[in-house]
Amino acid sequence: MPSTMLVALSTAWTVHWIRHPATARGHAANPVMAQFYGAPPMALLTVGAGALLLGRDLLGEPLAVAAGATLWTLGTVAGLASAVAVPYLMFTRHDLAPDSVLGGWLMPVVPPMVSAATGALLVPYAPEGQARLTLLLACYAMFGLTLLASVIVTTLIWNRLTQHRLGPAATVPKLWIVLG
Repeated sequence: MPSTMLVALSTAWTVHWIRHPATARGHAANPVMAQFYGAPPMALLTVGAGALLLGRDLLGEPLAVAAGATLWTLGTVAGLASAVAVPYLMFTRHDLAPDSVLGGWLMPVVPPMVSAATGALLVPYAPEGQARLTLLLACYAMFGLTLLASVIVTTLIWNRLTQHRLGPAATVPKLWIVLG
């Protein structure tokens, strides 16, 4: 079921970009909508981990590992792109006020952490030697990247909470993202 939903949503997203490119680009230009560019990579990574963990019995180990590795690669590339591109847009294009910091700011920087966790599942399947070591070190590097970025964002969130009001009630659930 999750893989079917992933295919359906990926198809809808692709069609949206093809049929309405100006609207799609507008999402990246919006300081709130841009934060959610971290969600699709995490979906790819989660379904890939599910394929690896649960798909062995249904698909057989070779196909499950191939599906998991493919989705991990796609999710990792897209996740690293969101972790770089969205903060870049925030620094250079978005008009942000000190009281606009929300827990949602963690969304684009968290995918490398998911890549690190799900990539660890692939380490035993990587060829022994340099390839396995490279995958393991890449997972450690992505863990460190996300840890550093999330500490910075969490500090900004704490500063916002101590310096400014809590904000509208609709924004309160986004503060819980920090716990994740």
